[in-house]
Formats: sequence, C-alpha cells, structure tokens
Amino acid sequence: MSESSDTSFIDKKKDEESNTLKQNFMSNIVGFLSLVIILFICIVVYYTGSGLLLYACKVAQSNILPTDIHCSPYTDIKPNIQSIQTNIFTTDDASMKMSFPYNEYNSKNYILDMFREYKSESNSNFLANYLISIIDSIIHFNYSSFNKILNVLNGFPEIIVVLFGPILVFFVSIIIFILDHIYLIYLWFVNMSWFFKTNTNGSGTGAPKWNDVTITSPFNYICAVGLVILFAILFFFSLPFISIIAFLAISWSTLSIILYQSEMNGKNISAAKIIQDTFKYYKTTIMGILSFFVIISAFSKLGMISGIFSIITLILIYFGIISIDLFKTVNKDNLSPLVSFNQAKKTCSYKEIPKEKHGLLHELLFGQKGGNIVKEIKEAGKRLSKN
Repeated sequence: MSESSDTSFIDKKKDEESNTLKQNFMSNIVGFLSLVIILFICIVVYYTGSGLLLYACKVAQSNILPTDIHCSPYTDIKPNIQSIQTNIFTTDDASMKMSFPYNEYNSKNYILDMFREYKSESNSNFLANYLISIIDSIIHFNYSSFNKILNVLNGFPEIIVVLFGPILVFFVSIIIFILDHIYLIYLWFVNMSWFFKTNTNGSGTGAPKWNDVTITSPFNYICAVGLVILFAILFFFSLPFISIIAFLAISWSTLSIILYQSEMNGKNISAAKIIQDTFKYYKTTIMGILSFFVIISAFSKLGMISGIFSIITLILIYFGIISIDLFKTVNKDNLSPLVSFNQAKKTCSYKEIPKEKHGLLHELLFGQKGGNIVKEIKEAGKRLSKN
C-alpha cells in the first residue's frame, strides 16, 4: 500500500513539473511574440519619423517656411523665393530630386492667414491684436528655429539623418519648447503696447486706423494703464496658459512643415511618398536593426538554443538559402548628379517705418511690436549706453 502511494505521489509530481514546464514554455513563447510585435511597431514608428524628417529637411533647404514676419502669411507682401532642386536618397555621386514650388497651396497657412485677415478688418480690436501678436511671434520663432536646425541637419550624410535624426530632433524640440516659454513671457509684457492703441475706423469698411492712446485722452489712458496692471497680475496665474500656447505653437509648426507638397519625377507628392521610399531604400538597414533586436529577444525569452537557432536562420536568409527578400537591396530610380545642398535664397521687399527715439520706458509701453527679440534687446542696449 505504501509503495503504491509513493509511486502515485511521484507520478503526480512529475505530471505537475511537466505541466509547469509546458506552461513556462508557452508563457515564454507568448512573451517573445509580444516583444517582437512591440519591436516591430517601434521600428515602424521610428523610421516613419525618419522619413518625415528627411522630408522636413528638404522643406527647410527650399526655404519656403514663413520665417520672415514682414512677409506673407504674416502680411500681404509675397516673398521672392529661389526655386531649387534638393537631393534625396543619395548615392556617392547621384540622387533623386525634389522641389517645393511656392505655389498657392504651399503659400497657405490656415492659422497665420486667419490672423492676418483679422488684423486687416475695419473693426479689428486692440485686445485681440495683443493676443494675435503674441501667437504670431511665437509661431514665427518656431518656424525660424526649425528652418535653421533642419537646414543644418540637411547637410549631414543621409544615413545619419535616417538612423539618428529623430532622436536629435526630439531633444532639440524640447529645447525649443523651453525657449518658447521664455519668449512668451517676454511677449506677454512687450506687446502691452497694444493697450495704448485704439482703432478709429468706424466706417465698417477698409483697413483699421490705429492711433496712440495718450494722456490727452485721460479716460482711455487710465483704462490702458489699468489693463497693463491687470495683465501684469494675470501673468502670475497664466503659466498654464503659456504652456498651452507653447505646445500648440510648436505642434502647429511641426505639423504644417510636413504638410507641404513637393514635386518629384514630374508628380506632386506628399510626405507619405518619402516615408514609403524610406522603408523601400533603407530596407536592408531597417531589417538588420529589427533582426538584431529579435535575436536579443530570443536569447532573453527563449534561451540559448532558440537564440542560436535564430542566428542560424538569419544567416540562411541573408545569404539567400532561405528565399525571403528581407535583405535584398532595392535599386534607386531616376538618379541624376548631385546638386547643391545650399539653402534657397529668400527676399522680402517691405518698407520699414522709422521709429521716433524715446526712452526705454516709452519703448516698452508704446513703441514695441513683439518682433525680433534679439534686435529689440540690442536696440534697447544701445539707447541705454548713450544715456
């Protein structure tokens, strides 16, 4: 009876161990497959970003971003932009070609166009213009920053942009986002000059007529000073609002950059085409990186034997013994000799209205328009040094 009982206990124990091993094996298989799926999604997302970044670099080289606050879409003055071709998917001495025409579509900017139209309305309000001038300036700052950074990145070897560009741009975007907050604080105060403006066009037609509110109009002047005090106090409660504006400004800037249309091989294309071609022409590199992570996952989740088996399988695929075209290079089409990587030239013909010379306090309250922060600080410094 005792021996039968012991045998039954041992058999039960063996069955439990066998079931445990099977459960662990199945759990490891599920974990491995889940990790591979996650890796695949991450690779697809990352190199989609690489394709978008390549496209954005070519936009920057074409210099069609609204980086001049004196020109369209901030004003009605159209800039003169040099038409150039850009290199993409380069080889040692050749590349495919893209161009970004400054046409009706590419010259539009929904947000800035809306603001420009409102500023030219006969009933344009000074308080709305105060907010618009802040948003105009911060969007202009973002476009100018990205235009310079992407143009510099455009001069790097293309493989570097594809492999490391998204990481670099991510950290640069964080820095720009932080600078946006600092610049918005400056704009919050410097654009208070709008509180000392009044629109005297009461006809309901034509452009607004802005006159300064001075001490000769005591009521309006006291109201303007009151608004300065009010918004100075509100500033201490406005940091969440400033963060929202900074986030929306940088989001709109980055989104609108990749929404430009270009011409390639005689056809109009969007960023989606470049994303597709990035996976096409960099397939070997992308699959090599994915395979590396899959092998690491096999070793960590399934053990030594499965890891070695995955390496052997990968070698057989690479040398064509297993017929899967994962590492087969795709030849690039429509190649032609490389052209210059220099940024297109842009000019804007506008007449700058000369400013009267006043003290620093007057400039802060009456004479600022929230434009180029560096230029304004330099001018203020020169006036102080002369006093």
